[in-house]
Amino acid sequence: MKTRLFAFAALGIALTACTNDNEMTDNGPVAAVINAEISDAVATRASGTTWADKDEIGVSENRYGYTNVRYRRANGKFEPAGSIIFFEDDASTTFSAYYPYDSNGGTLTATTDATAQKNQPKIDFLYATGATASTHNPEVNFTNGTKAGGKDCSFHHCMSQITLTFEAGSGVDFSTIQPESYTLSELVLTGSFDTTTGIAKTDENTQTADLEMPTSSTLTSSVILFPQEVQSIGLAVKFNGNEYNAMLTVPEGALKAGNNYTYTYTVTVRNEDLSIGSAEITDWNPVIGGGVSAEL
Repeated sequence: MKTRLFAFAALGIALTACTNDNEMTDNGPVAAVINAEISDAVATRASGTTWADKDEIGVSENRYGYTNVRYRRANGKFEPAGSIIFFEDDASTTFSAYYPYDSNGGTLTATTDATAQKNQPKIDFLYATGATASTHNPEVNFTNGTKAGGKDCSFHHCMSQITLTFEAGSGVDFSTIQPESYTLSELVLTGSFDTTTGIAKTDENTQTADLEMPTSSTLTSSVILFPQEVQSIGLAVKFNGNEYNAMLTVPEGALKAGNNYTYTYTVTVRNEDLSIGSAEITDWNPVIGGGVSAEL
């Protein structure tokens, strides 16, 4: 990387607009201060808005040709983890950034199989763009400024998410016996993420596969998947030594980037069948869902 007078300073979380009006008037090198937030309010960073220590992002700008500059989260802020560069002149330049950082950048390949789901932050691809800064406005704000009439330059989820919640109904006592696991079928589990555009997509001509996941003590489980066209998804639930099958209807026939498709089930035992209640979709982005049923 060539040496220029353009430096990134510590990166901290701030809920500010995409530009900053605090001008710097001295004639010395001016360090950029980068602020960042993740859009869509959900509980954890792997599925929402909270950064974790040691998270790393790659920052690029389009005027001086710098790409994939690494920043690492520590002590409540992001700090440079490599080269220090400074503003070269007074002209404004535009920034973009992605998560998680990769030393090569470019197009990253990944799988969303059961092993990858154990470390979801590594497949929760995020992208931000549109933030501008200059010597006189040195804050680079990857934040949502729409409430103040500005732009949304915050990090957005580039993947899709499915969340399943099991609720005990008539004839079922989850304090005694809980669902053991579930399998989602006919999904494309491999794909790529372009760190320069923020586009995540499945591999072309890849066969679909099954994704088997354990349930947790909270009876809620989430998976992160590549956006893909799919009308319905097969669901098999193992409960009390039996396997129950259902079909999840996907609204608009596709798992879309930034959407969390949340299906809540009320499990009721009636003779030899297992009834599963209606489905709805919540944040990341809310979408209207449909109903689901299952039989033994």
